[in-house]
Amino acid sequence: MKLLRVFLLLSAMMVFVACSNESEDYSYTGALPIPQNLAYELIKQQLGDKQLKEVDIYVSIDMLSAKTKVVSMGSEDIISPDCDSWLFFVDEMPLIANWGHPCKYIFVDKTGNVFAYERTMFPTEPSMEKMKLLNRADVWDGYDEK
Repeated sequence: MKLLRVFLLLSAMMVFVACSNESEDYSYTGALPIPQNLAYELIKQQLGDKQLKEVDIYVSIDMLSAKTKVVSMGSEDIISPDCDSWLFFVDEMPLIANWGHPCKYIFVDKTGNVFAYERTMFPTEPSMEKMKLLNRADVWDGYDEK
């Protein structure tokens, strides 16, 4: 009976500590929170048919707090997952002069759950200045930024 109580107590504690698990893609089982480089590896799996040479990928410098509002141009705001997470922004058509083209907002929460949202506009909060570039598309080769 004492063992059953301990089991129930531990189970209840795990429910309170764990983040909401809306995603079926749980593939990180290491120490919490997930480091940025491992979260990036999960992101690369989410790209599907897109090749790394075709997209720009940015990541938030710091993890976002739970339920942070991510504001984008065009009123396509997103609320981050129920626990701290990395925000990855994937520009699927770099060098397109005007926005309104496919992009993705991908969150990797501190437990390794991945949440992807397809949008058409870039983030304004956190701004691109608060993100670092992890992958630059090959289309930039030879591009004169002037």
